[in-house]
Amino acid sequence: MDWSQEETLQFLELYQAERIIWDPKHIMHKNTQKMNDAWNRISEVMCRPLAELKIKKNSLMATFRQHLRRKKQSIKSGASIDVIYNPIWVYYEIMENFLAQVYKCDHTISTEDEPVSK
Repeated sequence: MDWSQEETLQFLELYQAERIIWDPKHIMHKNTQKMNDAWNRISEVMCRPLAELKIKKNSLMATFRQHLRRKKQSIKSGASIDVIYNPIWVYYEIMENFLAQVYKCDHTISTEDEPVSK
C-alpha cells in the first residue's frame, strides 16, 4: 500500500471535493448510501479498493490531528508569533484549508470575571 506524494495529493483533492464525507454538518453526512456513493467515486478515480482508501484517510487524519494539536497548544501557551508551532508536514496546509472549519471551536467559554458562588 505504498502511495506516492502525487497519489496522496490526488486523494486529498478528491476527498476535499466530497464534503459529505468529512463535514459532519453536511446535510447528507449521516446518509449511509450517499456516503458510500462518495467513497465509491473516489475509489473509481483512484483505482484503489475502498478499504485501502479508508486506511489512508485514517492515517492522514491521525497525523493531521497531531500537528493541529501541537499548533493549537503553542498558540494557547501565549507564545509570540515566531515561537508558534508551524507544521512542515507536506499535507498539513492542504488539509487545514478545508478541515480547519471542522476542528475549530465555534465558541469559547471564559471563566474570567465571573462571580464565584459559595
